[in-house]
Amino acid sequence: MQIHIARDGKPIGPFSLDEVNRQLAAGTLSLSDQAWYEGAAGWTPLSTVPGVSSNPTGGTLPQPPGPAAPSLPAVTAPTVGGSLTAGPAPSGPTEPLAIWSFVLSLLGLMAFCCGPALGIAGVICGHLAVSKMQKRPELQGHGLAIAGLIIGYFAALSWLLYIIFFGGLAVLQGIFESTSK
Repeated sequence: MQIHIARDGKPIGPFSLDEVNRQLAAGTLSLSDQAWYEGAAGWTPLSTVPGVSSNPTGGTLPQPPGPAAPSLPAVTAPTVGGSLTAGPAPSGPTEPLAIWSFVLSLLGLMAFCCGPALGIAGVICGHLAVSKMQKRPELQGHGLAIAGLIIGYFAALSWLLYIIFFGGLAVLQGIFESTSK
């Protein structure tokens, strides 16, 4: 069985069950690290993976008294020639600026009367969100930030084209009226 480990949102491994037990005994892995293996419903603490033990003799750790742990599904080994697919990554919090970018950009697109201010605010929030997510990869919301950037740029550009087109028409109308007198 191959076990994928994630510590602080960063993937490590995959490792065999024996290697995980050796690293636990050596202290390089912790029972609180997140683990995923084929057949698991999702990421769980390493301590809940069947066969994982931190003592070198291979026995299991005594469980503290309390509610019984839920039963885990049976794990099937991959077939020869089959591929092992990585499980879902543990998710972190969503960056609030990504949400604001999307919301402000949509408002800027729909509320054309407010000028380009909302679209520009959405673009600024989107760039700040992308910058924060590059520094802290565990943050979620990259898609929201990119959508906010695209919609915000479109809203600001369409407002600019509106001003140029209708402002240009107003200037031309003023020129024609002044020359016709």
